[in-house]
Formats: sequence, structure tokens, C-alpha cells
Amino acid sequence: MLRLNVNIVIVAMVNYTAIPHTNITAAEECGYASSENGTETSPDEGEFLWDERLQSLVTGSFFWGYIVTQLTGGRLAERIGTKYMFASLQITVGIVTVCLPALAKVGVEFFIMGRIMLGLAQGALVPSMQPLIARWAPAAERNSFATFVFSGCQMGTILGTVCSGMMADNLGWEAVFYIEGSLSLVVVSAWLFFIYDSPSVHPRISRQEQEYLESSTVSSAKARKLRVPWKSIMKSPPCWALLSATFGYNWALYMLLTELPIYMRNIMHFNLKSNSLLSALPWLLMWIFSLVVAKISDVVVRRDWISVNTTRKMFNTIAFCGPALCLTIVSFIGCDRYWTLAMLTLAVSLLGASYSGILINHLDLAPNFAGTLYGLVAGLACISSWLAPLVVATLTEAEQTLARWRIAFLLCAAILTANAVVFILFGSTERQEWDRAAEEKALNGNIDDIPASKHQLLKSATPTS
Repeated sequence: MLRLNVNIVIVAMVNYTAIPHTNITAAEECGYASSENGTETSPDEGEFLWDERLQSLVTGSFFWGYIVTQLTGGRLAERIGTKYMFASLQITVGIVTVCLPALAKVGVEFFIMGRIMLGLAQGALVPSMQPLIARWAPAAERNSFATFVFSGCQMGTILGTVCSGMMADNLGWEAVFYIEGSLSLVVVSAWLFFIYDSPSVHPRISRQEQEYLESSTVSSAKARKLRVPWKSIMKSPPCWALLSATFGYNWALYMLLTELPIYMRNIMHFNLKSNSLLSALPWLLMWIFSLVVAKISDVVVRRDWISVNTTRKMFNTIAFCGPALCLTIVSFIGCDRYWTLAMLTLAVSLLGASYSGILINHLDLAPNFAGTLYGLVAGLACISSWLAPLVVATLTEAEQTLARWRIAFLLCAAILTANAVVFILFGSTERQEWDRAAEEKALNGNIDDIPASKHQLLKSATPTS
């Protein structure tokens, strides 16, 4: 929520009609009668004269800091634990968010610096979750477990998109940063009460559950002793395929996330309140779809209907090729509001299948180094998170036309399709030998012989006479 609220609020912050060289005539080629419901009749313009390229710097500067700590956050969490690391970073995020309105009024360069600081703090948050999941999620439940956790990002997007638009419309754009930044204290309080780094230190679970979790997952004690096999990771084709696919996923995700509100305003002419509600709808459906697909994935794998490898690639193909097709359709349907909204909503929704594809593949390849691998892949692929909005801004600068947006949508579709093919050909779900070898070398043991279910653990633990 806190990293993306600016994508909605920037519509209220910027005075679009006063931007030098903005082609207002071109921006109105899909104009609708002012009496239509949901269109802008007398829009309230913001106070900042930020052109399209400067807006892309404002939204994309977050990722300049995000890349840096993504690369190190996962490994740091593997070494020191996730609980207090996450809490301290989240508090930092809240403080910086509250300060953003003041920074914006001082100057855009200070606002960008604040966004970079947000990126530095938030970059380590998601990678830090990977080792936590590796310690708490049994293999048979890993897909649903990880999807439920990471789909929380989409819930944050939904709440942030809807609430940010409404607060900016009714209370002013500054209130968005004040209120949402302050909520970090609530989140951290709940986090510190409920979350523990491993089953062995949790005070409120039974001993049987603790034994089951420790026997069927990679324990924190093991993971902290291991040395990262950097050379082996760099030579691993599945890791490169994962990196390529993540680059494509981030391109599509952040192009839609950052540019969709602008497209809905400048091309489809929705007002801020309608814009926030309509912009949130795709992410709500993406969240629901991701949970449904995760449950289906677990069922088909558990019943041996389809292999894990085939399941990952199948759902990832849906997540990539489905949105590519939708964006291609949007490129050629012109000013039809309802078809445009339907196709963009479907495109974002289908991206939710990636939670059962590439977004969980780190845990398949290297459960001992899930945080490190996620941070490395996500950090490098994060380049597309700010590059995609910058490319779109460059394409549409001073020319908000359907033709320019068509290029942006078709480019995104091509990137998604190409990376879907790469993952099919070179991706894998096999646990990498270097992950297994590093553990065996450090501990001189074998963790493959673990119970597949809680019932098998209890049965094996029953003493025999």
C-alpha cells in the first residue's frame, strides 16, 4: 500500500492542464460528453507542474532504492531472522511516508529522495519473507501457504488504490500519506505479537505441531550455517530462466500498476473517485484468482494428476500469455470504455496465476537459500519495475493518444510472451544440486527423508516395543 499510493495520488497532485507542451487535443480523442456518469466535468487540478517524464521519475525512483536492498535483504533475513528486521523496516517506511507531503512542497527532488528512502526500506521486506516461509510451510502446503502470504501485496494494492483515491478526493492528497503512514504502527504491533522466526521459538504452538514443522521444512539453524554457492547459482539455467521470467512479470505488473490510473484519466476520462474504484477492481480479482489457482495447484500435485514442474509452467503460461492477449486486444479496440475496462481487468486478474508459477519457484529450486535467491532475482529483475513506466512516459510524453498507448501495450505483450517461452524451455522445479550439496557439506546429514504429512510424522514418532 505505502509504496504504491503515489500512483493514485499523483493524479490529484499534478496540474495536467498547466503542464507545458501537453497535447490536450490529443488527450481528448476519446472524450465523452460531460454529462456522462463517471466522466470529468470540472476536474480539480493539483498544484505541481510535473510533466510525464518527471511523473515517471517520481513513481519509478522508489525502485532505485528497492533494487539495492532486494539483493541483500533475503540473505540478511536468513542470518538474523525476519521478525525484528521486518518490524524495524516497516516503522521506517511509515515515518518516511508521513514526511512525503512536506518533502513534495519543498521540491520534487526532495520528494524523489523520500521515495528512494522508501525503496531502500521496503526492498528487503519481501525477500525477508522467503526464509520465514521455508521454515513454516511444509512441502505439501507450500504453494497455498506462499500464495496466501504474498497475495497480501494485492490486498494492499486494493485497499491502497480505493482508499487513496477516496482520501485524496475528500480530504486532500496530503491525508493519504499521513493516514497510511501512521497505519504502519498498527501493522508492526500485530506483527510482533503473532510472528516468530521459527516453530522452535513460538510460545503458542503445540509440541506435536512444532516437531512436524521442524521435520518437514528447512530449519533456521540449518539455513544460517550454510555458505551461499554463488558460482553455482550463476551457472544454473533454471535460475536464469527465473530471472528472465521475473523481469517480464515485473514489466507487466508495474506498467499496469503505475500507468493504469493515468490511462483511465487521460484516455478514458474517469474522475479520481471512479478512477480509484475501477483501478482497484483488477487487483481484487487478481487476489481472488491467485488463491483459487494456488488451491487447484496443490490439489493436482498432491493427487499426482500433474507433476510440479508441469503445474508451475502451465499456470505461469496462463499468467503471461493471457494478459499478453488481453493487452493486444486493448491496443485495437479504440475508445470502447467497457471492452477496455474488461480486457485490462482480465489481464491483471490472470497475472495472479504467477503465484503458482515463477513467484514460488525460488522455494522449489533452493529452499535453503530461498531468501538469497529471491533477493538476487527480484533485485536484478526490479530494473523493469522502473524501466517500464519510464518507457511508457517517454512514449506518451506530450502526446496522450491511442496510437502511443498501443505501442506501450503491444511492447508489454511481446515481453510477456517471450518470457513465457523462456520459462517453458529452461525453467525447472527440481531442487538444485548445489542447494542439497551445500547443506550436506555443512551438516553431513540428509533432510530428504522427511514425513510427507502430519499423520506420517506421528506414526513414525510412535515408540515401538
